[in-house]
Amino acid sequence: MRYLSWAILILAALEVISIIMVSNLIGAGWTLLIIILSIACGIFMLRNIGVSGLFLAIATIRTGSKVSLYQLLWPLRYVLAAIMLISPGFVSDIIAILLLLPISGKPLNSTNNNPFTGQSQPERGDIIEGEFTVETDNVQHPHNNQQLPHE
Repeated sequence: MRYLSWAILILAALEVISIIMVSNLIGAGWTLLIIILSIACGIFMLRNIGVSGLFLAIATIRTGSKVSLYQLLWPLRYVLAAIMLISPGFVSDIIAILLLLPISGKPLNSTNNNPFTGQSQPERGDIIEGEFTVETDNVQHPHNNQQLPHE
């Protein structure tokens, strides 16, 4: 835990140094504009993640066995990148951009135990049983072998 506080202090110092260096290169006005745009992007990202981040994680798990840990942690990376964009400075912006890169790692599981992969089971075949009706001129006609009641 004490290393975390040192890391935060070092990051804050690097942020201040990066702001000073960028403002010397392109000017204070442009630096302020870039920082404001970065904060706006971070806030926009945080507003739009909401419950959809949870659904995204569930959908990533359901895609099959070819899911890497890096892909599984996408919602966490997205929120962390948004927070890094909100913090003023350019070192955190670089870290946020690196978190948002679509890098995939090796798959977590090599066996196919996921029931959501969509592969048909050989003993059942590809037969789907069901009943349907055909509608013409808003009159329904049953399309099965049942007898219709006589009038």
